[in-house]
Amino acid sequence: MSYYSPRRAGAVSPPRLTDKLRLYHVDMNPYGHRVLLILEAKKAKYEIYRLDPLHLPEWFKAKNPRLKIPVLEIPTEQGDRCLFESVVICDYLDEKYARNPLHSRDPFVKAQDRLLIERFNELIKGSLECFDTNFAFGSEQIIQTMEIFEKELALRGTNYFGGNKPGMLDYMIWPWVERLYLLRCINEKKFDEKRSRFPNFADWGDQMQLDEVVKKHSNSPSEYFDYYENARTHAMGYYL
Repeated sequence: MSYYSPRRAGAVSPPRLTDKLRLYHVDMNPYGHRVLLILEAKKAKYEIYRLDPLHLPEWFKAKNPRLKIPVLEIPTEQGDRCLFESVVICDYLDEKYARNPLHSRDPFVKAQDRLLIERFNELIKGSLECFDTNFAFGSEQIIQTMEIFEKELALRGTNYFGGNKPGMLDYMIWPWVERLYLLRCINEKKFDEKRSRFPNFADWGDQMQLDEVVKKHSNSPSEYFDYYENARTHAMGYYL
């Protein structure tokens, strides 16, 4: 069973790791959310060290000069080492922990999934623009990207991008899709109308919400809405 220990950053660096990983994370950060899903899916033993992006401690800056968030700290014989970039971290976890492989064993399918993750960056950009401008802009970019993933699900003919259960692609895109549900708080009728336009994607989202890994680190649409509506988030600048 995974080990979960929420912490608050202090003036002193946390102790050396022994038998678990440590994730430096900012609440509501979708990139850290990605890593949390993979940690849970792999049943890795880990703890979470929560950071305030507006008040990063000096020891963390020394450990991470580029100030990338999230950061995965790993115990090794040479001392604790850090990995950055959510995609790199998730790939490392999938290779390190053999149980429940998330990437396809077919090199071509794995490459296709990689391309789709890159394509999903367009949705990431569109959704952040939408959320950071009072939800007024960026929505068309979201729709265009959803059309690609709707067609991909139809082409694969499976419940998930990973087949009969969520795989790496499913978990890598889910944090942003989960946040898109906040748009239902703005215009419920308009949001629900999109289900008929994207039936495969809508069914996929319904099933993802029931996944035990997803439920472990989920937030409600109203929680996301309140968070992004708060002007303080506009100054955070930690979408790295």
